[in-house]
Parts: sequence; C-alpha cells; structure tokens
Amino acid sequence: MIYVSSIKMSSSGKPNVLLEGEIILNHSLIIKQVQLIQGHHRLFLNFPQVRDQRLIYPLNTDLYQYLLNQVIEYYAHSKSDS
Repeated sequence: MIYVSSIKMSSSGKPNVLLEGEIILNHSLIIKQVQLIQGHHRLFLNFPQVRDQRLIYPLNTDLYQYLLNQVIEYYAHSKSDS
C-alpha cells in the first residue's frame, strides 16, 4: 500500500503554480519538482518531465487522485495557517 509520508511544498512565484516541492511516499520514494497548478476549472498536479515529454513517474488514476487530494488538503491547511 502506498501512502504519503510527507509533503514538502512551498508557494511559488510562477503564474498558476500554487505550490511547488516534493512528495515523499512510504518514507522512501521522493517525487521532486511536483507542482500544484490552478487551471481554469480545477486544480491538478504537474510532475517532472523528460525531453520527450513523458512523465518520469507513471501513475494510475487512483494513485494520482490520492496524491492530488493529499496536496490539496496540505494547501488548504497551509493557507489557513497564513
């Protein structure tokens, strides 16, 4: 079972990027350069890409949705602390 151990993200000065940083899974897998993006109608995660525009971290839909929910929760909590 995969779970989020830690989220280390901070505000970004880039347009439409709400948070930028890393997600640590199961205390061992670090996904770096993850961004929480504000789209026109929704929030989504942007992961690092290689030159041929393929995702470095292949994710199934359930894992992506879980990570998105965790990061949105982290963002809401960080905004309420400000």
